[in-house]
Amino acid sequence: MFKTYSNTTDTMSTNAKDQLLVRINGTLPDISLLGDEKKSERAAEVKQKGIIANTSCSIFKISSLPQGNNKEIFHLLIDAGEGVANSIDKGINDTTSSQQQPNAILITHSHGDHINDLPKLIDKVKDGSNKIIIYCTKECREQIINKFPRLEGIQSSEFNVIQPAESFIVGPFTVIPVLANHGNNSPSGSVIYIVIYQGKKIIMGWDFLSLPNADENLLWNPDLLVLGTQSYNPHPETGMISVSEAYLLVRRWNVKESYLVHYSGLSDFEESKNQWFRGPVKAMTTAELQKVIDSHLMISGDEGKFRIIVGKEGIIWTPKEASYDDEKKPIGNIIEVEGLQKYTFKIEKDSKQNKLRVTIEDRINRYTMQFDRPHKDKDNEFVLRGEGEQIAFARGPELKMELVHPESQDNPAALKIWAHKGKLLKGEKDVFRDDVLISDSDANRLKKYFQENFPKGK
Repeated sequence: MFKTYSNTTDTMSTNAKDQLLVRINGTLPDISLLGDEKKSERAAEVKQKGIIANTSCSIFKISSLPQGNNKEIFHLLIDAGEGVANSIDKGINDTTSSQQQPNAILITHSHGDHINDLPKLIDKVKDGSNKIIIYCTKECREQIINKFPRLEGIQSSEFNVIQPAESFIVGPFTVIPVLANHGNNSPSGSVIYIVIYQGKKIIMGWDFLSLPNADENLLWNPDLLVLGTQSYNPHPETGMISVSEAYLLVRRWNVKESYLVHYSGLSDFEESKNQWFRGPVKAMTTAELQKVIDSHLMISGDEGKFRIIVGKEGIIWTPKEASYDDEKKPIGNIIEVEGLQKYTFKIEKDSKQNKLRVTIEDRINRYTMQFDRPHKDKDNEFVLRGEGEQIAFARGPELKMELVHPESQDNPAALKIWAHKGKLLKGEKDVFRDDVLISDSDANRLKKYFQENFPKGK
């Protein structure tokens, strides 16, 4: 159940063409400043003085109204460290948006590099009829008010207290806060945010070491992940994950596109004391870090599947949409689908050998199975069957795969996959059996794949 908070900008036009856009408002100091340890220390001092914008992102929903060139804009800001207000002002050319000031602000936690520009942003609102709504946990609100007492009761802002794991609505967005552990020096009430808009999922996930009791189905398969990584090698004393740990999360959550922010690399100098250490032992420039990331993805076999980019201020992201022409093209003999929860799967038909290969992956396991003589069920064109493959003196499991469309719009479509032995011998179990929840568009792709590739059974 979603919890809706009062918001003066909740009512958005429905008769409009909408665009979703994300802008990175700032990162840590320009990594090109870093080279040796001495320079790195000076760069850290620059950050401490707030000369460069801190980690922050803006999510825009921009509607082009039918009556002309007018646009209706909702600006959701996540975190407001020192320098963010200036970065937002600079972003007018990046976003082609004349309304830059946020309608609402999500605060992850109360460290200065995430809240110091709150007063400046609120002061830009001239009257109380157009308030900035600030969302944070109860603990975070108390910490902010202790630091900025004048924000309590000010007419141009309003605090709404949120609870981890409790969804709420902000303008056109559904937001889910997830409890975050930011290390020993973590302020209580720290969270990260999942933002959902028309089926698109964005995770703003910086400043955490772990996510206690998180429902990983919520984190699965985001369209965009903005991830904070303080160092390349694991250094829990920073209160944040490292780049090397980010690789694991990107795979675990099946993230296709990710930006890394908050990197400084200062802690990696510690590894230079160990002559046997073979990873990075200094802070890297943006180009150096990107090169190391690209090399890792290539060596690990993930080139092309996952995209990890070192974030810079002003980067703009928009979701990739399938074109109408793509829907008209034949799918071919291979289809890949990302489930709505924990699975991805790939189906490959080998027409020459009349075989079918099915590969299913979740966060931990990978199942690869091959079947003979794949065909549609004679009584149901949405059921695909495959016979057990003959291997030496044994026969592999049989396949039943059923595409099920939902009875109501409230339920997702599913592909029911059951790989089992033809005879229930003692001690034998199903090789795989589960329902993979999928989007309506992927259900339509699978329907087309079945029709193009498989004859009806006799």
